[in-house]
Amino acid sequence: MEMILATACECLFVFLCALLWKYISLKKNIRHFSQELEKLKSSDYRQPVKVTDFDKDLVELAVKVNEHTDIQRQLGVEYEERQKQLGTVISGISHDFRTPLTASLGYLQMIEKSGELSDKNAEYLTIVMQKNKYLKELSDEFFELTKIENSNDELQLEEVNLSNLLTEAVLEQHSWIADKNIATDFEISDGIMIQADVHCLTRILNNLMSNAQKYTSDSFGVKLKQDGNCVVLCVSNTIADSTSLDVDRVFEPFYRMDARTEGGSGLGLYVVKLLCDRLGWSVKAELNDNVFTATILI
Repeated sequence: MEMILATACECLFVFLCALLWKYISLKKNIRHFSQELEKLKSSDYRQPVKVTDFDKDLVELAVKVNEHTDIQRQLGVEYEERQKQLGTVISGISHDFRTPLTASLGYLQMIEKSGELSDKNAEYLTIVMQKNKYLKELSDEFFELTKIENSNDELQLEEVNLSNLLTEAVLEQHSWIADKNIATDFEISDGIMIQADVHCLTRILNNLMSNAQKYTSDSFGVKLKQDGNCVVLCVSNTIADSTSLDVDRVFEPFYRMDARTEGGSGLGLYVVKLLCDRLGWSVKAELNDNVFTATILI
């Protein structure tokens, strides 16, 4: 009896040791598999998952994961190719629109200068010219957007005097500020130098100013300051109806306020976000009472 009990205990001990070894081996394989998945993610899903244990279930799992990542990678490649093709198509269409629109604007201006129209026809001509200019603005924005989204060109970084460039951009707004009797608040610190691509920076400033021109109701402000190692640029303006603005969506493409009477395509701030991302800057938007503020941290 004692012999049988001893044998049973010995068998149970061996079984428990084998179970413990299996558990330890399983934990080790799970850790290794997890590390392989991390490598897969860091290699942009180009490095297949490898296993060191020839456990049938583990090998089968690795095969399934690799098959899945191959499909996802191929879908990603196809998506990028389609995006490039779409960008090329949109760019071509925008270019084809710009040429006849520019020509037609020229002819319309010649008719306007002739002075041979009745008051009513002159009014109609003014409307046609406004619509034509709006279409040209849209085609220009689409063309510029496709260039930004599909550009693989390296940024041409150089030292730029942001204070001077911003001051020039603000001074160019004098006409509409005076026409609308807008109150202003400009605080631009002198001599702030940054590393930037001049074309991208100019586009960012122009879009911020254009957005303010479209939606400012009675006051417009620009601030630039050095805050430690960070440069802070704020452009703010009051809006007539703050309830019509969803501040969380202002950087989405084609988003506009509910007031459809304003011009523009809803791409201005979206382009600002794209260019800031390319330059490694952050941009955010805030709405306090009826004051909208776009802030760029450089």
